[in-house]
Order: sequence, then structure tokens, then C-alpha cells
Amino acid sequence: MRASLFVVILVLAGCGFHLREQTQLPAALQELRIEVADPFSPIGRELGRSLMRAGATLHEDATDKVAVLRIHADALNTLPLSVSGSARVQEYQVLHRVEFEVVAADGTVLVARNAIERRRDYRFDETQALGAAAEDELARKELRRDTLAALLRRIEAIH
Repeated sequence: MRASLFVVILVLAGCGFHLREQTQLPAALQELRIEVADPFSPIGRELGRSLMRAGATLHEDATDKVAVLRIHADALNTLPLSVSGSARVQEYQVLHRVEFEVVAADGTVLVARNAIERRRDYRFDETQALGAAAEDELARKELRRDTLAALLRRIEAIH
């Protein structure tokens, strides 16, 4: 048993596998303010929690001279992807698009207005209507999480 465990550990170490580390923020973004165009969008709260876990200090006062992360748009849409011969939707696509920019405390644009877009497709079975609604909600949650992770990776890449 120990030998098997040892072999598995060696194989994982040899293939380059490693656990995802926590986001490492650049020094210019240790103190920042998040500005979200839509105050009811959940991405501002989720992003704030993630950045605080990464060690950032969040400011709410617009007069503070800190870096600013602006979320210009946060759209989550469900679109029909394919239609059957009887004109009924068979597949849907959920699309999440976030437009953002990052500005340093001195006004230097660190990341120009940029967009992150993620998509998920799922099949709609009209005999399983409740399941399809749950699948749509699950796709939305996964997309929100994936988009947030992609946004954090882009922020982390700022030098």
C-alpha cells in the first residue's frame, strides 16, 4: 500500500501537477477600490472577497489615492443554440461577459478596457423541465466562478 502511494506521488510530481496557489497581487494593487457599473451585480462582492483573501486592502472612498478596478459591464445571458424540426429549442448556450480595466493610483492604465467571455452549452429536454432549469442555474454559477478566476489571473499578470 505504501509503495503504491509512493508511486502515485512520484507520478504526480513528475508530470508537473501542483495545487493551485492563492492569487499573488502585484504591489501596485495591494490597496485598491472596485467600481462596478451595476451595483446589483454579484461580481463586485465576489471579486472583493477574492482580492481580500489575496491580501488586498479594499477602499470605498473615491477620494483615496489607490488603484481602481473598474467593472464596466457584467452580462450573463442564455441564448438558444439549436432548434429541432418542430421549432423547439434543443440546446442553450449560457454566455458570461465581463468588461474591466485597471488603473494605478497615479492614473496610469495598467490594463486597458478588456473583456473576458466564457460560454457553456447544455441540452434542453422538455420532458425534464425542472432539471433543465437546475442545469441552467448550475451553468451560470460555473461561468461566474470561471470568469472570476480568469479575471484574477489577468490581474495577477500585471507587472
